[in-house]
Amino acid sequence: MLRCINPSEVELGMFIHGFEGSWLDHPFWRKKFLLVEEPDLQKIRTSKVKAVIVDQDRSMVVADGVSAEPDVLRLPTATPLPAALREVARRYSAPAAKPRKASFRQEIRQADKIVAKSRKRVGAMFESARLGQALRLREVMPLIDEIRDSVERNSRALTSLVRLKSKDEYTFMHSVAVCTLMVNFARQLEMDDATIRAMGVAGLLHDLGKMAVPQAILDKPDRLTDDEMITIRSHPVRGHALIGNNPEIPDIARDVCLHHHEKIDGSGYPFGLAGDEISLAARMGAICDVYDAVTSDRPYKKPWTPSTALARMLSWQGHFDERLMQIFITSLGQYPSGALVRLDDSRLAVVIDNCADDPEAMRLTAFYCTASLEETEPCDIVVMPDRGVQIVGVERPDFWRLEGWDDRRLTLLANAAIVRAAA
Repeated sequence: MLRCINPSEVELGMFIHGFEGSWLDHPFWRKKFLLVEEPDLQKIRTSKVKAVIVDQDRSMVVADGVSAEPDVLRLPTATPLPAALREVARRYSAPAAKPRKASFRQEIRQADKIVAKSRKRVGAMFESARLGQALRLREVMPLIDEIRDSVERNSRALTSLVRLKSKDEYTFMHSVAVCTLMVNFARQLEMDDATIRAMGVAGLLHDLGKMAVPQAILDKPDRLTDDEMITIRSHPVRGHALIGNNPEIPDIARDVCLHHHEKIDGSGYPFGLAGDEISLAARMGAICDVYDAVTSDRPYKKPWTPSTALARMLSWQGHFDERLMQIFITSLGQYPSGALVRLDDSRLAVVIDNCADDPEAMRLTAFYCTASLEETEPCDIVVMPDRGVQIVGVERPDFWRLEGWDDRRLTLLANAAIVRAAA
């Protein structure tokens, strides 16, 4: 049973189901967890959340003075698309058995097979669209299910592998990558299986309109002319038209196809929608689309590392939904450059960047011991999936009383850059 209590009433041993209030009002990137550490208890009690939702059935202690069961938490969106969700649930309602978890190294082999299969199936589907033929979604739905199962077994394997695409195959493999990111994102938001599949369809078809754009413009290495830019910016509307009234395609996919280039501040296209005018699915699509674009090798730019990409995306004020951006970062298991993180060996560290020879490994500088509450000699370390020390989550510098954190962070980043240049 779920109960809603005041932050001051939270105790160790309670299972935290969620928080009422803004995502940014509490210091946790996990949504559900058993509260077992005193520092985490203090963070909740001193946070700005309105209330804490406790799962009494999974708690080790019973909450006293509880209030009525709260409403289901919802992410902010003015257009929840209830008709689309009903349609998707009707068409894709078959329950899916949860695959067993796998290590990164185990799953990467299966992910490689999925990528190879994607090249053929999605490439053929996009070529048919270029020739004006009707989309046959049923031919790629098994692929979306394989992507979903791979993400369930180990979310980092496939999301890392789909970034590695050649310039020649970018257009359709970018769609496979966004499909994977959308599935992973929806899973992080704990959406039901039917909606996760619909989000996968949306990711796969979000750039369909580029099939109506001349290849010479898509592959142009130089700056686009004003006319070429107008043509490129027409691809959301063109894609929406190509989907048409195809009964196989859920309305969520139409929405993401048409609105994935809208921005929270209203400066996007094609309609200049702002804030709550943009649906939840389109906000998610915007984040996934840009992340894969900037971390991929393009004709006109070299890829950014995941850590660099996330740091820069966070700095673009008004571009993305900030709350969803934080959840997206959590879903990736990656962290932006400059982030303050806590390690499972009781140290704090600042994220430097991904390793050049292994994009899934992250370089950090550890500098603080949470057990003694003292700064330590800065120490460069590498965090790798499934091996050695791991990142527990992002921390707030004010909680650890790290005064002058902005200057301290810049110093740690600068020193790390000097060491790397000298190596």
